Amino acid sequence: MAEATNMRAEERQDLAGLFSRLKRHLPIILACVVGMVVAAWAISKVLPRRYTAAAQLEYTPQSAVAGAPQTQLSDLARDAKIDAEVQTMKSLPVATRVVEQLKLDRDPELRAAAKDFATDAATGKQAIAGALLTNLNAARVGTTSLFEVGYTDKNPLKAMQIANAFAQAFMAEDLETKASEYKDVDARLNGQLDELRRKVEQADAAVAAFRVRNNLLGLPDSVTAEQEISSIRGALASARAEEAAARARSGASGSTIVGGGTNSPYSTATMSSLRQQRAQVAARVAALQSRYGERYPALADARKELDAIDAQLSREMRDLSRSAGNASQAAGSTTASLEASLAAAQARLAGNVRASVELADLQRTAQNARDAYQQLLNTSTQQNAQQSIVRPDSRIAAPASLPLTPSSPNVPVLLFMGAVLGLAIGLAIAYVRERWVQGLDTVDDIETMLGVDYFNSVPTPASSIEKPRTSDPAEATLLHPLSAYTEAYRNLATSLSFTAASVQGGKILGITSALPKEGKTTTSTSVARVLATGGSRTLLLDTDLRRRSVSVALAPQARIGLGEVLAGTATLDDVIVREEQTGLEVLPLAPTAGTSSHIFETPEFSALLAELRRRYEHVVVDTAPVLAVADTRVLAHHFDALALLVRWRYTPARAARAALHQISSVGAGVTGVALTMVNLKVQSQSGFGDPSGYADYMKDYYAQS
Repeated sequence: MAEATNMRAEERQDLAGLFSRLKRHLPIILACVVGMVVAAWAISKVLPRRYTAAAQLEYTPQSAVAGAPQTQLSDLARDAKIDAEVQTMKSLPVATRVVEQLKLDRDPELRAAAKDFATDAATGKQAIAGALLTNLNAARVGTTSLFEVGYTDKNPLKAMQIANAFAQAFMAEDLETKASEYKDVDARLNGQLDELRRKVEQADAAVAAFRVRNNLLGLPDSVTAEQEISSIRGALASARAEEAAARARSGASGSTIVGGGTNSPYSTATMSSLRQQRAQVAARVAALQSRYGERYPALADARKELDAIDAQLSREMRDLSRSAGNASQAAGSTTASLEASLAAAQARLAGNVRASVELADLQRTAQNARDAYQQLLNTSTQQNAQQSIVRPDSRIAAPASLPLTPSSPNVPVLLFMGAVLGLAIGLAIAYVRERWVQGLDTVDDIETMLGVDYFNSVPTPASSIEKPRTSDPAEATLLHPLSAYTEAYRNLATSLSFTAASVQGGKILGITSALPKEGKTTTSTSVARVLATGGSRTLLLDTDLRRRSVSVALAPQARIGLGEVLAGTATLDDVIVREEQTGLEVLPLAPTAGTSSHIFETPEFSALLAELRRRYEHVVVDTAPVLAVADTRVLAHHFDALALLVRWRYTPARAARAALHQISSVGAGVTGVALTMVNLKVQSQSGFGDPSGYADYMKDYYAQS
């Protein structure tokens, strides 16, 4: 119980419970929604009609340098570029172009609106352009490369013209910006061309000066130089061979001449002939000497002939020796000349190689400069050609068309906003009603807000009986004994009787309420009747001294009652009224009864209750409201079970808590709480968590009964 008392109601409610509570205020919420929707519809009929025309453009960037590859932008960079295009669309220069193009400075509406933008620094057209921008809307279309510009005006044709004019003015502004970029690029290219031209001229001049300085009027040919060296080397080898031969001939001795044969290096035809003659003469001398002796005269002649031949050979040899020496000297000179030519050729070849390397380096530098110059010249040529066909970074994808339906007021949006506002107001009212009144509705409310046990809910006859045959709630239990209405009183009677039975001799069942008009008398009467019809000897005791509701309803003719019994002027048997249909006995209050609660504090009253305990199985006591008078607090300690009635969605929770507090302040307590006058049809729709919320499930059961 303590946990239920300390736990907040919100913590005991799930989503279905909250929705159930919301359904209680559904009529008010629906009324607010319908009212606001109607108001929104009426507003839409009063507001002036405005039309919006929109043109779409596509971002297709073009490089400012002709021939340069198109840079692939990242998604982030592309988004930034498109956002920049949108901002340019909404810029003052573009709007000023539109004003000049359409001559909007003559438009009276815009001239009137431009007064808010007039400053000392702004011209008339700029002020009108500022007024024009107030009705302009430019935005990107989703995440695509498209963006649109829209203009809103009372005249649909004017809206279309201005929207298209903005698109064209934006293109012109973008084109002018691109042209300026091209001019800047062209100026930079011309400056670079001049610089490269100077570098080419300097490189060519360096090549020419090197050629002149190294006597390279033509291209150095290393192959020809190598062929020349090879030829010189061949000739040198031959010259050296000839020189060796000449030296050999020059160094031949006389013995070689005298004794030389035909294989001698100095053999000539003359010398060969002389050598043959000498050999013949020498042979004849030898023959004559051996045959005739030294004194033979022919031997002397032969010897003279031999000496003459030897003298002739000597002379011939000297001539040949001189000739060989001369030849040897000539061969040596030739060899030296060829060796000098070879050294000179090799030196020239080495020089040519070095010069070729340096010249090639200079030529490469010059060629690179010419190539760079030519490439930049081609780019400049393309750039100049591109300037004539330059286009902006965006193109018009779809021009604005004539709007046939107004964009403002947007009736569906207004109706939706009205519905949302109405729903918000309805929910606010529902919240205020829920928190302001704080009526009790379900078993959760009883347990969490009051902290006491819950008995049951008592419905109204109209909501629990299909076709009630009476409008009297107390009589309905007699006419419809098997209905859900009567069964609710049986449940309450059962709960009270079982609680009282736990007390020694417990028979006194008290029924009270915090405030009047909570169904206390009807409940007391109905509980007593269902106990009596159930076979229990039951007495209904009326203790409401001021209203006497039970006595008026069940014993209207009574002239004596409880007061007389306590005063000793009448007995119980004299005052008790018996209801023949149910067997219920009633102890009424006579009209002459006083209003002082002191009669409930007397020993006579205690003795009376003891007698009633002896006579009856159940004594149902109808008391006065707790907060109205002190009677119930005086009676509370006599009850074996006490039910506090709370009218469904009517009795404030504060009043019920105050009643509980007052009862507990006298040392008594409430056994449980019952909800009365519950509309089962409503509760079945919105009483989530309460047993009455399942009335629809039991409707057929009671109907068959």
